[in-house]
Amino acid sequence: MTVRYTLDAQGVATLSLTQPVALHDVMQVLEQAVNDESVQGILLLASTGDFVTDEVKFAASNNAASNNTAANNAALGKAAVLFAKTEERHRSLRKLENCGKPLAIALSLGAAGLSLELAMVAHHRVAADIAVAEFCMSEIGSGRMPGLGGTQRLPRLIGIQNALSMLLENKKLHAAEALALNLVDALVPAGAEANEARLWLLSKLVQASIVQQPWDRKGYKIPGGAVASPAMQQLFMLSNAMLRAKNRASEKAAVNTLSSVYEGLITDIDTGLKTEARYFVNAVI
Repeated sequence: MTVRYTLDAQGVATLSLTQPVALHDVMQVLEQAVNDESVQGILLLASTGDFVTDEVKFAASNNAASNNTAANNAALGKAAVLFAKTEERHRSLRKLENCGKPLAIALSLGAAGLSLELAMVAHHRVAADIAVAEFCMSEIGSGRMPGLGGTQRLPRLIGIQNALSMLLENKKLHAAEALALNLVDALVPAGAEANEARLWLLSKLVQASIVQQPWDRKGYKIPGGAVASPAMQQLFMLSNAMLRAKNRASEKAAVNTLSSVYEGLITDIDTGLKTEARYFVNAVI
C-alpha cells in the first residue's frame, strides 16, 4: 500500500499522499480510520493536484445495440459489476461523511477530477494560495463523467450554475475563486495548509463538535436556487441547447452528466448518488 498512515496522541489519523495513489488504497485506509475507535479525527494531506487514480478499468462496449446475444449479455454483466462497484464506493464515502469523525484535507496544488470528487467528501478543505493551484472537474474533457459523487456534491456546494460550468465546460478555478465559491473553506500561504487543517481538526475535537456536510443539515438549500426554480429551469434548458449547438448531444458523458445533476438534485443526496451511479454506468458501457 502506498498511503503513509500515522496516528498521533491526540487521536488524529494522518494519511499522506505524496504521489498519485490508487483510489482503492486510499479508501481502504480511510475505512480503517473510520473503524478504529482510537481515531478521533482524520487528516488527509495531498501534495499533488491529481492525488488519486482509478484502478478499476471498464472498456466501453459498442455491442449494446447489436443482435449478438452473447455480446449483449456480456455488456449487461459488465454494467452490473460496475454499478455494484460504484454504489459500494458511494456507500463507503457516505459512511465517511456521517461517521462522526471530522475529516479535513490539505490541498497543496488544488484538485482535479476524481481527486476533487474525493476532496468534497471532507468536512473542511484547506488550500495553498499559489497561482498554479487549480480546481476542476476534468472528466468531461477526457470523454468521461464523474462517478464518485461529483455531479451531486459539487452543485450542492457551489450552486448549480457554477457547477455546470465546471462539469460541462471544464472550467478551472484558481484557489481564490474556489474560496469565494465555498469549494474550499480556507486559503493559506503555501506550506501552511497542513497545519491549518490540523488546527481545525483539533478545534473540533476539543469542542466535541458534531460535523455534518451542508446537505445533511436540517434546512439545507442549494446555493443559488433549487432545480425547480424558474432561473434554474431556464439554465438547464440553455445547457441542453448548448450541448446540441456544440454538436455534443451525442456525447453520452456530457448528456448523462447534465441529466444526473438535474434528476439527482431534485432528491436527497443518497438518492442522487444512485442516480449518478446509473448514468455513470450508462456512459461507460
